[in-house]
Parts: sequence; C-alpha cells; structure tokens
Amino acid sequence: MVPLGFSCTKALLATGLLLLWLAPATLLEVHQPQPFLFVEPSAPVKISCVMDETLDGQHNTLWYRRVRGERPRFILSCDQEVQDGFSCKYTKGHAVLHIAAAHPDHIGLYLCACISGSKLLFGNGTALIVGDSWRAQSWVRVLAPHGSPSDPPGLVCAVGNASGPVLVSWPGGPRPQQVLGLGGSTELLISPAGIAGGTGGLCEVRFNASGPPVRRSVELHGAKGEHEPGHRGDQGTGHMGSPPLPGGSSELGHVWGK
Repeated sequence: MVPLGFSCTKALLATGLLLLWLAPATLLEVHQPQPFLFVEPSAPVKISCVMDETLDGQHNTLWYRRVRGERPRFILSCDQEVQDGFSCKYTKGHAVLHIAAAHPDHIGLYLCACISGSKLLFGNGTALIVGDSWRAQSWVRVLAPHGSPSDPPGLVCAVGNASGPVLVSWPGGPRPQQVLGLGGSTELLISPAGIAGGTGGLCEVRFNASGPPVRRSVELHGAKGEHEPGHRGDQGTGHMGSPPLPGGSSELGHVWGK
C-alpha cells in the first residue's frame, strides 16, 4: 500500500458540504468524468478514471474511498484481484472501478490516484450515493440573511431532515457548480449561492436516482404542500413542504448557528 500523501484540491465549504467540479478536465492529470453517481441498492457500479499518458501503468493506478470525518482509505490497486466486492478493469490511460452490487455502506467519495515518482496524484473524485435520501420530513428552502436593503442578498439553500447524502445545485451563472451534502438527518445543510456560482436564486436538490430534483427559489420560501413518494416538486408547484423556522422568520439570521 502506497503511503497516503493526500493533496486533493477539494475543500469543505461548510459542515457536511463538499464542492464538486473545482477544475476543468484539461487541468487535471488524473480526471474522473463522473462527479457523482446516484444508484439503486444492489445495482452494479462503474466509476471511471482517465489519466495522462505519462502516468500510464496498471500497477501505478490505485483507488481510495473517503467518507465524512475520515481520511481517504485505500481500496485496491488495478493490478489486484477482487477485494471485498471491488475490482478494477484497466486499459491504457483508463481505469474503471467496479462494485458488484451497491449497498448504502458504499456511499462516499471515490478517488482515483496515480503514482508519479514519490507523489500520489489524485483525481477530482466521484461521489457515490446509494438509495433514497428523501423521507417524509425532508425539506428544502432558499433563505436570505439579514442585511442592508441596498446590499445584494447572500442567498443560501438549506436542506433539512435528509436521511443521507444529497446533491445541491445552483443552475445558471458563468460557472454553475454543485455541492455534495454529506450530512445525515440530524444536520442542517447550507449551500451559499456565491460559492456555488449560481446567480438566479434557483436551488436544485437531488435526493435519489429515480426522481427529478426538488427546485426552490427565494420566491417560494413560504410554499407548502404535500409530497408524493417518488415525485419531486418542480419550481412553483410547492410539492414539498417548508418547515417553520424559529420565530416564524424565513431570514437566515434565525437559522445560522442553531
């Protein structure tokens, strides 16, 4: 096992949030073209990795898995046989990590790494989400903080009572990006719009592999309604209820730090 000198460019933005797609593929010597994968339990999984020709080599290609609160853990090298349901298929300049049957225990960030001299070069990572993180008490709201009326609002997308990881997106803007919410049901996930790069106040949250994302904008912060399992509310339909915040306010000042 190669000593771990983890130097990924990803950074934690807030408790339980991880930014995806930080660098374009052309800048990466090790690139993973699938920033995230949503799969159903028991489904097979294929996670791809493309490396620069100077890093080519089956024995030089490794896979790691990172879960929240821990450093990346080594899974296997591409010159090894099957290890605990994981295997690697390697062709020149391309490696694929196979998981025979996905299980919720497999949720995490999968990192392809290549040995380059004395260094270990990591890819941008692929977030694997297995199953459905939605439950009856889940909710999504776009909130604005207290501030001067002349200042542009610093919007955030808040997600509560999710049973597992979710994908938070801010569509639009010059570089629309996404953040992966790694928290569980007891935590409030908050994604700032300014960090995610979106500009229109529309937030999308994806909970599973089968349903469309939940869409919320700042204009819908008071929307309430019923939600049918397997169907996500589109913008303006109010299919997913918004819980009352302390003091009945929709302003971020009443949420941050609670």
